[in-house]
Order: sequence, then C-alpha cells, then structure tokens
Amino acid sequence: MSLLRPLRHQPRRGFTLIELTIVLAVSCLLAAASWPSYTAMVARQQLQSAVQQLQVDMALAREQASRLARPVTLSFQPGAQWCYALSANGPVSCREAASAVGIIKRVSASDHPGVLLLEAQAMAWDPRTGGRLGQQGLARFASRAGQQLQVGLNRLGRGQTCTPSAALAGTPRCATVAAPL
Repeated sequence: MSLLRPLRHQPRRGFTLIELTIVLAVSCLLAAASWPSYTAMVARQQLQSAVQQLQVDMALAREQASRLARPVTLSFQPGAQWCYALSANGPVSCREAASAVGIIKRVSASDHPGVLLLEAQAMAWDPRTGGRLGQQGLARFASRAGQQLQVGLNRLGRGQTCTPSAALAGTPRCATVAAPL
C-alpha cells in the first residue's frame, strides 16, 4: 500500500467575480424596470387610503347627525395643504378646527402624504333621515402619479366613489353629466 495518495482536484466553492457582476447587473436592470410601476402602485394605495378615510368619516358624520339630533357638516379646504373637518356647528374652517367647539374630527394633508385635494364642496347630513342636506357634495383627490378618485354624497347620505379620469382597477368611471341621485 502506497503512502502517497494521488492528488485530486477539489472544486472550489463560491462564485467568481464575473458571475457576481453579471447577477448584480441583471438585478439592477430588473429593479430599474420595475421602479415606475412600484411608485405608481404606492401612489395609488395612498390615494385609495385617503378616499377610504373620507368614506369612513362620511359614515361617522351620518351616524353623529342621528345621535346628536342635529345636522353635521363636512367642510373642506382644497389645495396643497388641504384639510377637512366634521362639525355639529355648521361649516367651519378646518385650519382652525382644533380649537373650535363642536368639531367631531379633523383630517389634513399630513395624514395622507402624496395626496392632493383638487376640489371639494361641503356636505351635510339630515339628523332625521341620515340623508343629504342640500346639493350633492363631492371631493376629488389626486395622487402624485396623476391618478384621480372622486367621492360624492348621494341622496341617502352615503359616499360613492368613482374615477373622473383614466380607469383605476375596481373603481367605476364617473358619469360625465351629473345625474340627480
């Protein structure tokens, strides 16, 4: 028996620098290609979150009108630093709502970064029926990516969401001519 063993070539473990460079380059290309759709998805989620918050607050206003036995108003201030406030004392400025008497809730742009309130009309609820008082109110929001969602108050005092511009998955397009609800 020989004490000398034949030398065997043992494979090295790991990756070569060229292999790692190729994997890194492909990963960067995939990330760069998916980034626009990722940012659009985040913007859409932020927009939908703001609209869902408004719909929850509209249901709260309807409930509070019935509970307090007096009209509840939702007042808006559109723009870059938008806000809205629910009040049992009629329309209020939501910028000063923190100290106003009768304020039920206040929401501002800082609660929904990346979302802009383009236009809005005040909304009010009848304490007896829970339905809408006056004309149909609406609020139209936009994301940084340009997507838009609109919430209108129907005759029964409930919020209805639609998209006034390009289609957004799961959201119907707004009627071109406002029909009475």
